[in-house]
Amino acid sequence: MVGGKEMPREQGALASEQGKSRLSSRTKAAYALGSTTDIFGHWLYFSLMQPVFVGFLHLSPALLGVAQAAARTVDGFSDSYFGWRSDNVRTRWGRRRPYILIGSVVSGLTLPLMFTASASWNTSRLFWFVLLSACGYAPILGCYNMPYQSLGAELTADSDERTTVMAWRGVVQTLAGVANAWAWWLAARPWFADANGSPDLVRGARWTATVAGAVMILAGVGNAWFVTEPYYPVAKAQERVGFAASTWKTLACPPFRALLLTLVLFAVPASLVGALGWYVQFYYVCAGQADTATLYSGLAGTCYCLLGASAIPVATRLAAKLGKRRTLQLALVSSTAALASGYWLYTPRAPVLSVLCHGLFGIASSGFFWVLIPSMLADVVDFDELTSGKRREGALSSTLSYTLKFATTITMVLSGSLVELAGFDAHRVVQEATTIARLRLLFAVLPAAASLLAAIALQQYPLTRENMVSIRASLEAKRGVV
Repeated sequence: MVGGKEMPREQGALASEQGKSRLSSRTKAAYALGSTTDIFGHWLYFSLMQPVFVGFLHLSPALLGVAQAAARTVDGFSDSYFGWRSDNVRTRWGRRRPYILIGSVVSGLTLPLMFTASASWNTSRLFWFVLLSACGYAPILGCYNMPYQSLGAELTADSDERTTVMAWRGVVQTLAGVANAWAWWLAARPWFADANGSPDLVRGARWTATVAGAVMILAGVGNAWFVTEPYYPVAKAQERVGFAASTWKTLACPPFRALLLTLVLFAVPASLVGALGWYVQFYYVCAGQADTATLYSGLAGTCYCLLGASAIPVATRLAAKLGKRRTLQLALVSSTAALASGYWLYTPRAPVLSVLCHGLFGIASSGFFWVLIPSMLADVVDFDELTSGKRREGALSSTLSYTLKFATTITMVLSGSLVELAGFDAHRVVQEATTIARLRLLFAVLPAAASLLAAIALQQYPLTRENMVSIRASLEAKRGVV
């Protein structure tokens, strides 16, 4: 039965099989380290886009929003392709690992090229560079990211162990996030000044991306080398499925649709915090002072990551006790309060309060949401296998990713337009008071409302621990223990 009331963990028949599903620390660590490629490839680039292309090179926020949205759209389609492709390819090395290896190397090598723009370019040339480079990089990163995400959904058959695996990954992601938080500060160091001694944020960003790219390559190679694909023998025997049929069957899965809606709604606050938060922090809290803004941006990102990492063990224990759905709903309600408080905590009278506000959101986002959602997706994969007879981690992971990026795309377009409608002028360091007031209101109200709606939408997610024990028993009776 699907749905019903949360019940305590059952003991007995599956105890020995659960023991077999426990992963070694080496496997968990190797898989977790692979997440740095995702964090640096996606978020380091996007976190530097506004300081480099708007703040330093004076590109219009609306044009940057268009470029970001186009890149996310391409990213979403490439995710769908590589997720489907990694479900259906058959090689001597498995379905996922060849793509993980190739994608990590190429994405790490090309990341620095994203910051080869010049201050001498006009607006049109700069816009087309950002647009084409961002769109060209998206499929390269998708080649890595979708097989990597899919691999995480098949590492273990035990529902609670899945949360533990994602907790390991969450810790590594937060550490990578700390480094990411200081990327703007590092790129703005005087070491990267031009020949005249003037700041050169483009050059600094390029060197920062070079270091990050090297880490991406090492992490991806290690992940491909040390992590195996336990479900490959099962998947190898199943027939290949066409792209359209795979997508349709994915969307027909009821638990997956509930997870999808929750993710879409949460994508709004996650995106707006980054998009609108930069303008509020830089132009209001720090009054356009670059040195102060880079410092508090780094501190805010660090607080977000460290508080998020500290919450991961709590999320793991609560999920085992209350169930994944209820635990995540509590986190989303708390994130609503944290996001709404941004209206008061982002203030020039006490800039350190903006650091605290960002950290409180990190508890719900990094500590709970991005640990539990992948674990819940792995449970959905089992449900889908029981109803469809196929292991389709790639299709489910890529559809989730595509939908997330589509929602992010819409948010980016809207955020850039909203910033300009608020009266923002990219050539002014000091913005009008009415512009600041509008930006503050948008920054607090829109993300908080979306987070609350995500908590409500999650109520429709039906899979409980009782369901997962039953589903696992049924699957293992049909095709044996993995």
